[in-house]
Amino acid sequence: MSTAYRPRTTDPAGGRYADGLLSHGRAGEYERLLLLEQVCDPGTIRVLESLPMKRDWHCAEVGAGTGGVARWLAERCPHGQVTATDLDTRFLDSMVRPGHLRVSQQDVTTTDFPPGSLDLVHARAVLTHLPAPEQVVRRMANWLKPGGWLVIEDPTYLPAGASPYPDFAALLAACEELLARTQGTDNSWARRIPAAMADSGLTDLAMAGELSVCGRDETEDRYWRQCFARATPALLESGLMTASRIQRALAHLDRPEFSDVAWMMISCSARRPPR
Repeated sequence: MSTAYRPRTTDPAGGRYADGLLSHGRAGEYERLLLLEQVCDPGTIRVLESLPMKRDWHCAEVGAGTGGVARWLAERCPHGQVTATDLDTRFLDSMVRPGHLRVSQQDVTTTDFPPGSLDLVHARAVLTHLPAPEQVVRRMANWLKPGGWLVIEDPTYLPAGASPYPDFAALLAACEELLARTQGTDNSWARRIPAAMADSGLTDLAMAGELSVCGRDETEDRYWRQCFARATPALLESGLMTASRIQRALAHLDRPEFSDVAWMMISCSARRPPR
């Protein structure tokens, strides 16, 4: 089972997150986001290090989670300004941060930065959950100074039928469908990011992908176990999975010979043309 593209409403993003599956208020969400940082931050940093970053850049980290990337940006831009935004800033408000790293509660679909005010805008695993992500890309592109960079990273899944482990593939596909139903998540979006950037007038596009592989890394396996545990009650209630099939899928993670792709994180960068 794979999630097909489906049109989504234009409701603000906040309505789906206050009580949704990805709400910061759910038990274990802080731990899940910390594990996501451990899995994904190294790839994100490689992408950001490829940019001609300067110490006085003004940056926005959209959907900052627990703040790992925002803190890294603050270290790289000590003479600039870094703004970490999120719909729910409870995991950011208490973090130790320098004076040039500020926290702002924002909904990226409704709140703007001043036009032409930022050297870098970065968002990871954010736009895939939003209605009309192409419109959000246009908003972000407008925030950039001439020569400024937009970096968007979102996951996509490989076809479930290609996996040699049907139960594990079915669990991934069921989680994908659950997020589509409950959060409006569209995992086909990641392949459309470069087109959205080009349509927003950005140039110098680059695109890369990094695999998340289960069965070969303890941290990645812990992250996915956390995701599956969070999703299990809703999967059972919705009828997307049975308890026995979930158990069979999770059993693969305990087998030393097991290895399968969970998702591919697509990273895209583009620049607002200099004057």
